[in-house]
Amino acid sequence: MDRQQAEQATTEPIVLLVVEDEAMLRTVVADFLRAGGFSVLEASSADEAVGMLHRHADIRLVVADVIMPGALNGFDLAEWVAHHRAGIPVMLTSGYSTDRNLPPRLNWTGRLIRKPFRLVDLADRIHALLSQPAA
Repeated sequence: MDRQQAEQATTEPIVLLVVEDEAMLRTVVADFLRAGGFSVLEASSADEAVGMLHRHADIRLVVADVIMPGALNGFDLAEWVAHHRAGIPVMLTSGYSTDRNLPPRLNWTGRLIRKPFRLVDLADRIHALLSQPAA
């Protein structure tokens, strides 16, 4: 990698995928993260998110609601990511689930945030997950 490519790589925004079926919440979260310097893709279901993960190799982290319409929920999406895009952290959001609902074979430390949440808390957790070595 030459110097120009190295400089470009450090200035490119990190790409996040926000998966939320409630359009207003998805927009608020995505806009907040964009204002924080991230590049944000949006999906309204886990099924749509899988398609985006196939098309966008640059996605570095997924933020997904647990309960969504479609064939897959947030847990299913997290397991799909673990199998097909290993190394990409998934943060789940939910107003319903408890820690005992988390699939045991995935490392969920700091990866579930309960609704309602403060946007700054979500951003702090995202930064923490991005700074961890890939699993």
